Amino acid sequence: MRRTVASLVAVAAVTLAGCNLDITNPNNPTLSGALTNPRAATTRMIVGVLSAYRSNRADQIRALGSFGRETYYMFLTDGRFITGPYRDWKQNNSFDAGTQWAGRYQNYRNVYAATQIINTTSALTAAEKAGALGVLETFNALDLLHVIEARGAIGAVVDMTADVNAVSPIVSEDSVYKWITAKLDDAKANLDAAGTSFYFPMHSGFSAFGVAANTPAGFGQFNRAIKARVEVKRGSLGCGAPCYTTALTALGSTWIASLDSTNRDNGVYVVYSTALGDALDGASFGADPNFYVHPSIDSIPGVAQDDRYRRKAALSTSACGTSYTSPQTEVGVTATHRACTYATNVTPIPIVRNEELVLLRAEAEWFTGNTAGALADLAAVRAGSGATRGGTAVTKFATPAVDSEFVAELLLQRTLSLYQEGHRFADYRRFNKLADLGALAQDVAQGFTVAPYSVLPSQECDARARVGNPGGIPKSCPGGP
Repeated sequence: MRRTVASLVAVAAVTLAGCNLDITNPNNPTLSGALTNPRAATTRMIVGVLSAYRSNRADQIRALGSFGRETYYMFLTDGRFITGPYRDWKQNNSFDAGTQWAGRYQNYRNVYAATQIINTTSALTAAEKAGALGVLETFNALDLLHVIEARGAIGAVVDMTADVNAVSPIVSEDSVYKWITAKLDDAKANLDAAGTSFYFPMHSGFSAFGVAANTPAGFGQFNRAIKARVEVKRGSLGCGAPCYTTALTALGSTWIASLDSTNRDNGVYVVYSTALGDALDGASFGADPNFYVHPSIDSIPGVAQDDRYRRKAALSTSACGTSYTSPQTEVGVTATHRACTYATNVTPIPIVRNEELVLLRAEAEWFTGNTAGALADLAAVRAGSGATRGGTAVTKFATPAVDSEFVAELLLQRTLSLYQEGHRFADYRRFNKLADLGALAQDVAQGFTVAPYSVLPSQECDARARVGNPGGIPKSCPGGP
């Protein structure tokens, strides 16, 4: 963590640029007392946190899309983008092992610095402080969720202090999830005390997609949506019915609605533009021509008639406004269709939307005994998203009778409904189904393996070795258990 955290001060300093700061030593800035305009400074920092989350989203889709056998990232000048993530996840330090780590902790450092200012300044009202903390804490929890989704059983760091050189211990997966859910609850309490508006701007992704999450009340719904996601994951990881029940309660405080084609995409998004200084969608067909649909998706029985597939796979070589080569072969594997989930370089990427909420509810209902409700929600997803153009939605067990059948049906529906949204890898791992992703003949022929993604960036291991590995040598570090 040392190298990562040490770099965060520079990030914080950049975030604060132009806010009338008096920083004598830019390599070790003291935020306390340095600001002459806390309102402007914290506004810039909050906007920076939201922007950094957006930048990390495309990396997440590429990396977890590879691990979850959603896409081949056919970077034609370097086949290691396939052989790295696919051949042996445990040894994949150079290609995508570091994603969902350094960038997430950089954002955590910015949250920490902004929180220090907010908690000490008298330039903000109590309601303004509460609103700012509610937004920052929610995104802090969301960033740490993405870290633990990628790391699983090896755990992650949850502590941060004012000492940028401190190396905090890595705690267990369960401890990380408990920290996340507590942070979300703290954020919700702050949002409830935040009045009717924020003093800082919220980008259009919070308000342009059927959800008014640009106010404290609306953002509180977004917070509860992330809370529901976290509690459903905890439920499948051993907590069981208590966490699923908590998830249902959280869902009741969101914008969830019985799914149809008019509301499935209602949610909160990260947005992009071609404006000077803005960012482009790096996971898009238009910005990056290297995303191909993994053949395991193409080969799902009946998938060609499911509208979720037809919306997201470029089924002709001129689809999405750009021609492409089909089939495309790299390092011994072949794909036929490009991924067209994000057609242009300014296509928004969802953080969470109604279709996911309904799938979360179906899972929570099933595992709390409401099988009828669960089946009704899955049927609504198939009808309202999979069959919206008169096609036939894919189903494996339309009426599952036992848990194993329900899980198989749920994973199939989540695979298609949430394609390229960063979920499939974590979904299959939390249900102990990763082996199911490794059956594609050409992947097997190339020696690609399916194993728990349990590696820390090599820089993280090196830094911990230099300072004595607080908390012990982590898993997936040399000398670790």
